[in-house]
Amino acid sequence: MQPIQGRRIRKAPPLKKGDRIGAVAPASPFDTDLFFSGVQVLNAMGFEVVWQEDLFGREGYLAGADEDRLAMLHAFFIDPEIAAVWCARGGYGSMRLLPHLDLQLLGSRPKPFIGSSDITALLNFLWQQCGIPAFHGPMIASLCDADEKTVHFLGSALTGSSPLSIQAENPDTIVPGAGTGPVAGGNLSTLSHLLGTPYFPDLSGAIVFLEDIGEKPYRIDRMLTQLLYSGHLDRAAGICLGTFTNCGDVAAVNSTIRERLRSMPMPVVSGFPAGHGMPCLILPLGIEATLDGDNGRLCYTDSAFK
Repeated sequence: MQPIQGRRIRKAPPLKKGDRIGAVAPASPFDTDLFFSGVQVLNAMGFEVVWQEDLFGREGYLAGADEDRLAMLHAFFIDPEIAAVWCARGGYGSMRLLPHLDLQLLGSRPKPFIGSSDITALLNFLWQQCGIPAFHGPMIASLCDADEKTVHFLGSALTGSSPLSIQAENPDTIVPGAGTGPVAGGNLSTLSHLLGTPYFPDLSGAIVFLEDIGEKPYRIDRMLTQLLYSGHLDRAAGICLGTFTNCGDVAAVNSTIRERLRSMPMPVVSGFPAGHGMPCLILPLGIEATLDGDNGRLCYTDSAFK
């Protein structure tokens, strides 16, 4: 997927107390109790969460038919009263919507779009093809488990206009050095399933963020190897790795990642508190940042908001 020539992110204003957030479910159905607990967290932050009845739809392993999930997404971007669009859950199903997204509609109404995991497919498409602010962050249904650091960082990141800085926890510098570029990527499994399609994001010159959940070390090895052999990482400016939650023995996971990426010709650092675990810090995609491999820090050089 090649970004539109000269595409820049059309930034939206920062969120403010009282803003309305549209909840969408582009992928799998979700636990309603967890969802309403997450809504309470957002309400406590000063936001009003709204949704359509179709949000609670179910069609097998999907949160309703493709056309219904797509219509829900488009409707909240059209609605001028909605300041941001936030995903209830990941799971599977986002990539089914990619060919049907209305690029002109979405690109003419920039507003923050927030999600992670399977939503990775939409996040990278939206910032690269539509110029929409995309944020890799916790889903609404996971906010009930959010710790204080996650909630505090979320609030400051979405309501402020200063560039963000994220420090890796117990950073493991696999390859030292520094690299600068727009942040891209997200869930490793979702990205690997986009390989060979027109919707795989262009990672040239990007700081590539990767994370995952429930994948054994040999499967992480297989997906990283697939990415490496595809050549898509060759021209990246850096690679930063988030949490690999419930992926088996931590030492084995770290060893696998190190062995696969230690020969990369750009800085590679693991240990960033973003992904499926807690804390889960929000990462703006498409916004330029510098990966400081020597100090284990991701420093945005620009704001995600105007």
